[in-house]
Amino acid sequence: MIGIDIGGCNLISAIVSEDLLIFKKPATIGLQSLFSELKNFIGKERVVVTTSIPLNLLVSKFEEIRTLTLLIPGPGLNYAHYGYILKGYVNHRGDVVEKIDETEIRKIMEREKFQNVAIASKFSTRNPTLEEDVRKVLREKFEDKRIALSYFVGGLNYPARISTTIINAKLKETIWELSESISKNLSDFYYLKGDGSISHYQSVVENPSDLYGSTAVASAFGALFLTKEKNAVVVNIGGISTTLVRIENGKPVFVDRVEIGGRKTLVRSVDFVSIPLAGNSIVRNGKLTPECSTPIAFGGSDFTLTDALNCVGFEIGEFKRSREKNSNAENVIESFISMIVENLKAIECEKIVGAGSLAPYLIPEIAKKAGISYIIPKHSEAVCAIGSAVSKISLTLHARYDTERGVAIYNGVPERCPFRTGSIPRDEEFIETARKKVLEIAKSFGEQEVGDIKLLDFNSFTVVKGGMKRGVIADLTLQIEPGIRYGRTKGIL
Repeated sequence: MIGIDIGGCNLISAIVSEDLLIFKKPATIGLQSLFSELKNFIGKERVVVTTSIPLNLLVSKFEEIRTLTLLIPGPGLNYAHYGYILKGYVNHRGDVVEKIDETEIRKIMEREKFQNVAIASKFSTRNPTLEEDVRKVLREKFEDKRIALSYFVGGLNYPARISTTIINAKLKETIWELSESISKNLSDFYYLKGDGSISHYQSVVENPSDLYGSTAVASAFGALFLTKEKNAVVVNIGGISTTLVRIENGKPVFVDRVEIGGRKTLVRSVDFVSIPLAGNSIVRNGKLTPECSTPIAFGGSDFTLTDALNCVGFEIGEFKRSREKNSNAENVIESFISMIVENLKAIECEKIVGAGSLAPYLIPEIAKKAGISYIIPKHSEAVCAIGSAVSKISLTLHARYDTERGVAIYNGVPERCPFRTGSIPRDEEFIETARKKVLEIAKSFGEQEVGDIKLLDFNSFTVVKGGMKRGVIADLTLQIEPGIRYGRTKGIL
């Protein structure tokens, strides 16, 4: 089992078999250096990647990334506060009632300055034609990696789908380029999504908001694997941010319709707290800031939280260099610890699992001030890479069936409908057919035993024309319950 954690500061890989091998490289060196260490291990094994890049990007640059939002809502409610309203209309049935106006789109492109585009048609989950038509016009000036379409998101809640598509537009180019870099070294790989499921990288590129919470859930899986703690909070102190993730009854807690950047979305993610402060956070005027840089102890020029730890007696990297530029170190550390403690008290936990390279230096004091117990497992610095490696097959499937048209769409990809055209299947038949599709996909990943398959969402309606029933449209979402494979690795604790 191979897992790779791509962070803003470090690249870490974990190979989990009877032994546990960890490879770590600074992010500044690049992926090629990490893959040179892994080349003898990569073969038929499934490789799962987790990354904090989307989270860090949204936290630090959400408002800076200019996104043009083009909407095709059709008649009815006013969505102008979300973006530009275009001509065109797909009705609830999926019929194209009105086509787009290409001239209108070109005029908007000429007068607006933007970095990427989000396109959302109200009923595109039933017919994506108009979104694709708008994209064709945009391609005259923009590459696909800067254009996000809402039908890949799935879900019928139009306002939430608009917001999710805007987030996808802000992330897509970054994740596209990251995926290209990885695929140069791997013929195939998967991403660990924030909801604990895995997905092929080509699907995630079209819906990169799925990676929100990716490293948070990876840290929970890794902590479970290393400690087997049933109830705790994982405190993962990274280079750019610190995350807190709850584990209850041996599983991380998941939430639906996460709010990101003040917007309600259709994103399902592990329930976590993200604090934009960590080891590489720069100290300015005696206070920690969200701005990050390489610590002085590792060749940088800015005084950071890591350098502050060296100034109070720890020896991290070239610790003597940190001490030459002491900047209110004790107060800096105290403020960081207090912030973590406040969040832990809000969560009301009794035990924490420390993770990240700074865990040995900060977790004992955090636990002491919070009045709770703690554990810092061996290999805690690689908890996210380990978590992605040991994640079991746990995928999410958005399925839409239209028996009047004879169409099925799985995660945005059309396929031949398994039901006879014009038939009126029962709800149970739709659910069972989608369940078989989930099993088929899981087997293509090499997994035979998948565990529980949960129905997360379901709705359907009968298509009636001329007073006769012509078919059924059904939308449903299923997920193989997330979890990990423990295996027989020796010498972990």
